[in-house]
Amino acid sequence: MASTAPSLRSRLLLTLAALLLVAAAAAAIALDSLYRNLGQRAQENVLDAQVIALISTAEIDAEGRLVPQNLAEPRLATPGSGLYAEILGARGSWRSPSAVGSGLNLAADPLPGERRVERAQLADGTPVLGLSLGVRWEQEDGQVRDFVIRAAQSLVPWQRELLRVRAGLATGFLVLAFLLLGGLAVALGVALEPLRRLEREIVDIEAGRRESLGGGWPRELSGVTGNLNALLVGERNRLERYRTTLGNLAHSLKTPLAALRGLVDCGESAPAALVPQLDRMQAIVQHQLKRAVFGGSGATLMDQRVAEPLEQLRAALAKVYADKRIAISVAVAPGTAYPVDAGDLLELAGNLMDNGCKYGRNTVAVRAMPWTAAAWRRPGLVLEVEDDGAGIPPAERDRILERGARADESVGGQGIGLAVAREIASVYGGTLEIGASRHGGALVRARLPGR
Repeated sequence: MASTAPSLRSRLLLTLAALLLVAAAAAAIALDSLYRNLGQRAQENVLDAQVIALISTAEIDAEGRLVPQNLAEPRLATPGSGLYAEILGARGSWRSPSAVGSGLNLAADPLPGERRVERAQLADGTPVLGLSLGVRWEQEDGQVRDFVIRAAQSLVPWQRELLRVRAGLATGFLVLAFLLLGGLAVALGVALEPLRRLEREIVDIEAGRRESLGGGWPRELSGVTGNLNALLVGERNRLERYRTTLGNLAHSLKTPLAALRGLVDCGESAPAALVPQLDRMQAIVQHQLKRAVFGGSGATLMDQRVAEPLEQLRAALAKVYADKRIAISVAVAPGTAYPVDAGDLLELAGNLMDNGCKYGRNTVAVRAMPWTAAAWRRPGLVLEVEDDGAGIPPAERDRILERGARADESVGGQGIGLAVAREIASVYGGTLEIGASRHGGALVRARLPGR
């Protein structure tokens, strides 16, 4: 069994969840580092303040020790308070009552004016942060002595607070991540609703409940839905084309079949007399089958340059109608191209140009130009053919587009040229219009829309 790939929504949610986790972890690490640095600086500021307080009240006693006269911080007088102090000198040292029996063992020995910060442990393993300051003390008699004043503070309360902050950060980030993922899930549900709508409408098309996709699609999907609609229209037109081709084939075969029946009724059965009619029938069948197979929608075709096929048709028709000495001009706007089957383009333009040469007197003018619209990514095509013949009365213009109808019965033909041209234009979603020419004859305009 083929495995089902994860949905777009699941993929997006998983990707965003991974990105959120990475971002949250990076933010948590950065905040944790910032909090630790700020916490240590705050601890150092407290110890600085304690050292300054000791210096401000210290005096040298009779034994030559530097001893504070009073303790401004009550915790220094309380054993196990977590705040410790000591003053070291050459003639002895002083320790705060809180440091007695604590096992405080700071190793820093700064020079006078030097400040050192270190981490240490008490005898019971309690981590402490210590600050040592070197001081040079000048007595009244002018003697100078060097002392080291130390203050230390237990890190246990701060580490406990750090753990609480870390737990709060982790909880906050998890809650924020869940909220963001929930919001993203809702946002993705709204954003992906057009895709679900597209799926539903495609199912409806498959079930025959609708013929094409609706409108109002987001810009990102409008190209896809437009092409899908073009493909659906092309397929429907292709089926209709098959039916029309069969009708054209039956209509076109009537004349050679009648000729064959006339030959048989006259007792003419020589192969030489039958071969031209048989060849004509074979050519008609091949032509109609080619149109049925290769005609199609421009949504899946490459752009065809229009200038070269029109020039080929102009040269060919100039030879066919050489006895009329008709002047055929071709004007194509630079870069004019359209996604059309090459055979369809030749047949469409060929029928229009042949019609102009057939009914024109001296002049046939052919023009081709792009047709643009804001909603199209690929431009359409406008093809115009006008002549200087008798023209077509407005009342006759719709009738002659029907198969087998002709405006001038004195001119030879089967009367299906313009009908075939209109059918080709309709396959590409276009139209065929008949108007009045500037040269006094007829103007036939084919409009093929863009995509």
